[in-house]
Amino acid sequence: MPAGGIDISGSSVKCVLLRQKGLDAELASFMETPVPSGAVVAGDIEEPGKIVDILRSLRLRLGVHYAAASLSERKAYLYQTVVPESADFRAAVESDLEEHIPLPPGEVIFDFEPVRRSEEGMVLSVTAYARRIVQTYEKVFREAGIVLRSLEVESQALARAALSPTDRKKTLMLIDFGRRTTRIAIAENGVVAFTATLDVGGDTLTSAAMKLLNVPEPEAERIKNEKGFLMNEENKDLVEALMTTVSVVKDEVAKHLAYWNAPGVHDLPRKNVEKIILCGGNANLRGFPEYLEGAIGLPVSIADVWSGAFSLDAYVPAMPFQTSLEYATAIGLAERSLTTAQW
Repeated sequence: MPAGGIDISGSSVKCVLLRQKGLDAELASFMETPVPSGAVVAGDIEEPGKIVDILRSLRLRLGVHYAAASLSERKAYLYQTVVPESADFRAAVESDLEEHIPLPPGEVIFDFEPVRRSEEGMVLSVTAYARRIVQTYEKVFREAGIVLRSLEVESQALARAALSPTDRKKTLMLIDFGRRTTRIAIAENGVVAFTATLDVGGDTLTSAAMKLLNVPEPEAERIKNEKGFLMNEENKDLVEALMTTVSVVKDEVAKHLAYWNAPGVHDLPRKNVEKIILCGGNANLRGFPEYLEGAIGLPVSIADVWSGAFSLDAYVPAMPFQTSLEYATAIGLAERSLTTAQW
């Protein structure tokens, strides 16, 4: 049975259902439901009843009976470790948890992905969460009548949707430029090894455009996306208004790139980031990829979030391209249920 990809955040719950069609898939349905303020705070479900109501509605309206869901990276512990190839990987990771996570091993749920071989053994990327967080998510899905098949850090689902087969062999940075937050992740050989979240998003840009142009929010949103960072005399004031927020994102990207590309003496050796891929509702901000590419000095492209499900040359889904960038995490989660999924 197909599983819906369900992405729970502090602002909304997004759901995507894919339907197998031969060797490819097609979009069956999708939905976004606003989350009441305070129901989910920094990845913690503070008001479970409200999330249960939203999930139950998804089950009844879209027929979602099974789900692959995401967990907030704000609550995740991510690190890399080396394990001898002859060892029991899970036992080796478990015995080493206390060195990396400030919680007793009995209060932790973890998983790992092999990344690459090194002279010392296999490099593993470990993701861990406090057991109470996992149990809370498990409970709300159960009370909503949905069978939860998997939980994973949201950036890994994002990588599944945004990385092409060629990209999965490289070290890349993913930037999810959302409404309220911007998520930064670094994936090595398709496996997320680093994440960071900024409390800055597209809503801040929209507010700046509203204040400058004295227009309502929908109009400011349209102008922001259409004109964005077009460098001309007519657009000068808008670019200056947006630059305050965007420069914060650029500075954080540069900081995390510098951290990754210059590992400390106690860190594992790693390859430099080769490319940046953008997604999220504000990735389409006109001129932003070019601005970031010029400021950072790396190639920047906008993600094709359907590449793991089907080719846009053969099938065009009933979802606008910009909207698909907002649903990237939910799409990556939904891809887990495809029989042709490679990872």
